[in-house]
Amino acid sequence: MLQDIELLESGSILKGLRFPHRIKKVIQIVITAGQLSCLVDFRMWSLKAPAVALFLPGQVVESIDLDEDFAGFGMVMNPEFTDSLNLPVSLQERLFIKDTQFYSVSEEVIDALSSVYRQVSSLMNQPDNPYREEIIRHLFSAHYYGLGYYMHGLQSQPSAMTAQQEKCEKFMTLVADNFKTQRDIGFYADRLCVTSKYLSTMLKQETGMTALDWIERHVVLYAKSCLSSTSMTIQEISDELDFPSQSVFGKYFKRVEGMSPKAYRQSLSKD
Repeated sequence: MLQDIELLESGSILKGLRFPHRIKKVIQIVITAGQLSCLVDFRMWSLKAPAVALFLPGQVVESIDLDEDFAGFGMVMNPEFTDSLNLPVSLQERLFIKDTQFYSVSEEVIDALSSVYRQVSSLMNQPDNPYREEIIRHLFSAHYYGLGYYMHGLQSQPSAMTAQQEKCEKFMTLVADNFKTQRDIGFYADRLCVTSKYLSTMLKQETGMTALDWIERHVVLYAKSCLSSTSMTIQEISDELDFPSQSVFGKYFKRVEGMSPKAYRQSLSKD
């Protein structure tokens, strides 16, 4: 079990990350001082201490920036470990649903998270303790119950979006859920009950990008994250994105990115 957990100090939070990066584990960063800014699944988040950022498997992180005053710590866990905690479904939904896991917290919450971090860190350095794995498991279980309780008390902000902005949000959600298999604008327009032309015009007005721009950006960013942070072959990435062949995928990637998937991966090794 201990191999499923990694603890990070301020200086090691960004160590080894190459962007864009596809998250494979549950990563929690606790901000005790300063500010953290990140671009995750096309959304920019900026958090000032005291705050917590929870990154989930499957998300694509384009960047993480820490200001010079940043201080904090992180906890990295395999999904199998969080599953083993047997948290109630209602609590898991509250904690692990996308778009809800970047939030400001009170100093009391920071103190509680810091206490868990220190205790887990101490136990991981006690190889002779026969109960350390169970203690660590219970500590994390209590930690998530406490965090879930805090999140339950947060007041949801009323929506101030216009009807057009709400439709754009629905489009973004549809693309995030379907970009691997659906690259045709008509698919999304049909589900939003608008024409393809209207959809692209609306998105251009609201975001500065057309519907096709957004679809292509999702596809290529996902491909880049696979090329930069996994050992998947180009053929495997092509299959994952449901292209009819590696050649078609390569031409698509080059048209959008300006270089082939192979050249992009080679450029990373040079960096």
